[in-house]
Amino acid sequence: MKKIFLLLFLTLLCLSSSLFADDGDAGYAGSFLQVPIGARPTAMGSAYISLSNDASGAFYNVAGMSSLRRSVIATSYRSMGLDRSLGYVSFVLPAQGNAVIGLSWLNAGSGSVVARNTDGDPLGFDLSQSDNQIAIIFSKRFERYLSFGFKGSYLHSQFAEMTAFSVGIDLGVTLYLSQLFSRETRDLMAIQDIRAGLIVRNLEAVYKWNNDDYLEAHGSSTAGGSDHIDKVPVEIGIGASARFLNRKLLLASDLVKNIEQSFVAHLGAEYYLNEKFALRTGYTDNSMTAGFGYLFKLDNLGLAFDYAFSTDKVDEGSEHIFSFDLLF
Repeated sequence: MKKIFLLLFLTLLCLSSSLFADDGDAGYAGSFLQVPIGARPTAMGSAYISLSNDASGAFYNVAGMSSLRRSVIATSYRSMGLDRSLGYVSFVLPAQGNAVIGLSWLNAGSGSVVARNTDGDPLGFDLSQSDNQIAIIFSKRFERYLSFGFKGSYLHSQFAEMTAFSVGIDLGVTLYLSQLFSRETRDLMAIQDIRAGLIVRNLEAVYKWNNDDYLEAHGSSTAGGSDHIDKVPVEIGIGASARFLNRKLLLASDLVKNIEQSFVAHLGAEYYLNEKFALRTGYTDNSMTAGFGYLFKLDNLGLAFDYAFSTDKVDEGSEHIFSFDLLF
């Protein structure tokens, strides 16, 4: 059994490091859910499926959050090109039986642009878009080597005068493979904290649009409205991670498949200079990432500050991500 799980771990690493997404593979509903969020996972190239052991885990693999032992209030903001922004706020509370519960709110928005006709002439009004995800979180460690997570989401999207909403379900599993060995054996191993993760995201997420309000607002009600259905593609992902050099070095690798898009690989590394300061780097979807994290200890409180930088991709400009986690 131990050899089987180790073989699984090595397979995940090899698969994740050998496949990369093609350019121009976009244009589906719920795309804001695919943008990396949280400075620590972003700096590590979004290779976070097997980790997710902080508040940002709600957006990667909620199963990993079962290891949280302190309440957390967290927020993150991503400064993006083309007048876009992405941020979240979450609250996570430990519960009995190695479980956590929580709430999260993810918001994505864009600045307004001038509406134009097919000839490029201004129509006299602006267009803007915003997307929101409000979610409840539950994660529990059922065995010392297995945890399971569930996230139920309410999705709300608005474009001009049109509004659509949906519900979505994310499921996750984390395997703590090192726990399959005895403590004595683990202490002698060069590789520590071996983990694997599996996620399925965006189940049942479907937007239903109607443009009656838009036509009425802009004097085109006589043309008649129409309905349109946008299904958010389901995502399936696997990941693996492990620590080296007396747990100072963390390496992680993920492979994610959106059913409408190509495979995307995520590679990341984190190195702790000391117990409070960590350096990070990663690679994902033709973009290099880097960042750092620092933990401030204030009596019984902890304040984690994380920063990430993502290089330019498809002429969208480089991006900066900031996260703050308050532990109490």
